[in-house]
Amino acid sequence: MVRVTGNFTSESPLHPAASEAIGAAFDQGWADPKKLSQNASKAAILRDQAIESIAARLSLPAESIEILGEPSLGHYLSIAGLLTPQSTFLYGAIDKGKVRAIARSHQGPVTEVSVDRDGQLQSIDKTAGHSVISLQATNAETGAIQNLERFVGSASEIAIDATASGTQTELPSRWSTALFDSTSWRGPAGLAILAIDRTAAWKYPLPHIAPIRVPGSYSLPLLMASAVALDEFSYDRERFLTQQGRIITSLSAISGVSHVKTLGAPHLNSFLVEGVANEQLIRALAERGIDIDGGSACSAEDLQPSHVIAAMGYPTTGHIRITLHSQTTEEDIDALLSSCNELIPELRR
Repeated sequence: MVRVTGNFTSESPLHPAASEAIGAAFDQGWADPKKLSQNASKAAILRDQAIESIAARLSLPAESIEILGEPSLGHYLSIAGLLTPQSTFLYGAIDKGKVRAIARSHQGPVTEVSVDRDGQLQSIDKTAGHSVISLQATNAETGAIQNLERFVGSASEIAIDATASGTQTELPSRWSTALFDSTSWRGPAGLAILAIDRTAAWKYPLPHIAPIRVPGSYSLPLLMASAVALDEFSYDRERFLTQQGRIITSLSAISGVSHVKTLGAPHLNSFLVEGVANEQLIRALAERGIDIDGGSACSAEDLQPSHVIAAMGYPTTGHIRITLHSQTTEEDIDALLSSCNELIPELRR
């Protein structure tokens, strides 16, 4: 088995504090907090404490937060809960596939907002009538960060996709819903946070009898572990900028390699490698114990061409993604750069 010497994929190990706490969380949080037993009452206290902790770190009222055990459902709940059949729906050309799927199924008018080569959304005029706009705070593929405040007057309701940005990007002065993913602060997968600010404008879009806002089928231990991870999480932007600079300088010096420039998060980077299939490079690096991503961030399980890169006006062939993590060392970067400098010319032959 090849020893992994560098993880530059979008996935990150669970935060050590959360990993240490998760065993105790399963011991304490096994009961259903909605029931009336003593253990259920203890579980309800643990649930409320975790939600209050997460709310405080996200600077949100605890009552606005709902917990989702189905992160993939989050975009639908966040957006569809604001839409009516007649609403105009606006979304960015670099939004996730789940958002684009909502656009395709919407019965009313739909507008795709284009982006420039920096991944920034073009200006939008206020749409007449009721409208909903989906705004992606940070693109998980290129790191492009949107100036959300520019669009607060562009639509009646605003759905924020904060699944990649987590705590790193502030919500705008006006928003309707916001979706967060636990993994963005090195919490456990399988848990998302849906915040609803405009409760009068939102309704649960799935069939239901009881007055609910989310399915409610999440794991309490995962919620507790996520709260611990968020409390311990820190983002060293200056270190990421230094590491990003090293990687860009070294890889850009290789003939035919270019960085997809954005005004964004320095830990998220995309590169284009001319004359080399990204799968070839990914497999060659994996043989040396170095893992990177290729293709679209929405489809990590395959290597489909990136609609994000295409929307920004770049060719999609030879596209690789390099993600920096808090545990990324200089030795990891040395191994990545030396391997790329050796492998890329070889793979072109």
